[in-house]
Amino acid sequence: MNEFFTASSDRGMLRLQWLPEVHITYQLAVRAARVLEGLSGGRSLPLLVNFAGVAGLTPEARAGMNAYRGFSAVALIGDGAMGKVVAAFSQRSLTPTAYFTNESEAIKWLSEQGSRPGVPSEAQQTEAQHTER
Repeated sequence: MNEFFTASSDRGMLRLQWLPEVHITYQLAVRAARVLEGLSGGRSLPLLVNFAGVAGLTPEARAGMNAYRGFSAVALIGDGAMGKVVAAFSQRSLTPTAYFTNESEAIKWLSEQGSRPGVPSEAQQTEAQHTER
């Protein structure tokens, strides 16, 4: 069990739930991406990320999340001030990404992204420039 997040795969969609009060660093973001890669089986799947209750996100973690290309689309769910930060940085992502405050709307958007032309069918990843501790 991970004390910072939970990750799962269900019916062709990945889920990442950050635990409340966690401060997301680059190293934690890389660890989460590696777990999700293992769950995806080498496929480029949509990802639903819940940031609700997260205490903070380092600039390095934000940059790494924006550069990562292993998902077909990413729906971010948040609330409060941290949600506004997540929404702002998600606009610069290389992967189709949208911010929501409602999970059902996020899931609907992800399902619509699968039918869009140009969504990559194979996982791609930018090489990490930092090492995990």
